[in-house]
Amino acid sequence: PSSAWAPAEAGAFQVLRGIAPLWITGGWVRDKLLECTDANPAAHREWERVRTLAGCTFGDVDLLVDGISGKDFFFKVKKHDALCAALLGPPVLVRAQGARSLDTVKLRLPERDIDVTSLLDAQRHRAELEGKPRPTKSSSSGCSWSSLVEDAGHRDTTFNACYYDPSTEEVVDPCGRGLADLRAGLVRMPHTKGAAASIAEDPVRLLRCLRFAARFDFRLDDELSVEPSATDLGAVPPGRLLNELKKAMLLHNRPGRFLGLLGGPGEVHRTLFSEAGPATLESWHAAVGRVNRLESLVLEGISRGNLTARSVHWRGRPAHGPPPALLATDWRKTGIHENDWAELLLAALFWKCDEMSLKAAGAQLQLSLAMTDTVGKLQREARQKLITVQSAPPGAHLLNSAVASSESPASFWDRWPAALAGGAGDSAEPAGGVERAPARRPRTPKPWPPPQQVVGEERGGELTEQ
Repeated sequence: PSSAWAPAEAGAFQVLRGIAPLWITGGWVRDKLLECTDANPAAHREWERVRTLAGCTFGDVDLLVDGISGKDFFFKVKKHDALCAALLGPPVLVRAQGARSLDTVKLRLPERDIDVTSLLDAQRHRAELEGKPRPTKSSSSGCSWSSLVEDAGHRDTTFNACYYDPSTEEVVDPCGRGLADLRAGLVRMPHTKGAAASIAEDPVRLLRCLRFAARFDFRLDDELSVEPSATDLGAVPPGRLLNELKKAMLLHNRPGRFLGLLGGPGEVHRTLFSEAGPATLESWHAAVGRVNRLESLVLEGISRGNLTARSVHWRGRPAHGPPPALLATDWRKTGIHENDWAELLLAALFWKCDEMSLKAAGAQLQLSLAMTDTVGKLQREARQKLITVQSAPPGAHLLNSAVASSESPASFWDRWPAALAGGAGDSAEPAGGVERAPARRPRTPKPWPPPQQVVGEERGGELTEQ
């Protein structure tokens, strides 16, 4: 209902539908269905819990307009003074190029951004691919049902292919399975010819399906459980592939589950992480176990207020930027932002890599040299024979526990040196992705963790999430 809209959303929707007939689709509709209905209460509660802990803001709103091209819509928006005054910046037209098949109009609202594409542009694009005449116009009085059915079939999942009409406050499900799959916790592709045809059309859709299955802990449709050959990803431009991969590895997307799905029957991990070497690829299940345990440790630490987090966009680490948060000597109020989490995750995932393989894997992921170097430093710190507050930074303790201990996350944080760990409410200032309370002289702590902990090797092979 309109009562669930943010104020800026309501104003923008009212103005935009005066410019052209429109539908809202994608993640905004999916999340509103989870929030405002009883479609899947368990999935909604868990997603909100992890999203809040990880510091993830709401995503963009995807709008579809009909009867007008994206370019013409952009020029109409530019002439609307009231709308432009409400935006945080001027509207932007991103032209179709390379992997981007449609023009996109980007609008920045205070609460979230809006991406607008045109059903007419989509029809023209598909007509060109099929060698058919280009349509000159579409419905001028409202979005046609046939246009929505066609558009839905080319989206990643059925529950992301539902459409909301802000004028009638109705949700339609053109493929007929989106709402049911959301209730059932099932990830299915809406393409009329099946998952294989959808992935052949755009292989990145496979990664998106795995990302949503991991985020919401949904099961995969049978057609996706037996994954297509990983060679389907070879035709995708590396930048586009890495963008989707890095998005899936953010904390709020539950990357341990995602990485586990990559190691399914299709062994997609061998394509995406081929440079990590046989020591990692042949023991992928154990590598995923380390990441799962690391997630549990970090989320438990955030829930207790020992850590803070931000998980919005993948961010690199500049060569001359602030020092890495998890290598800092100040333990109070440690903040794990996107680059800090990425380095910690990769240190656990690539624990078995030698120096050469680590650099090669970093290059394959297009990491900055500074970020790859931080991954290596975290590993070296975590391999010390005795891990104490005096001898190792927080990142080394977290990584060491993820790799070498079967201790529960709760027990780990019970041992966290409370004398040095400031509460989440302490005043702080940003410094290198870490928020720190004003410096104070700490008491001399006892060695921690206990000396009997095994360091630098795994116990019992696979480590699973607690």
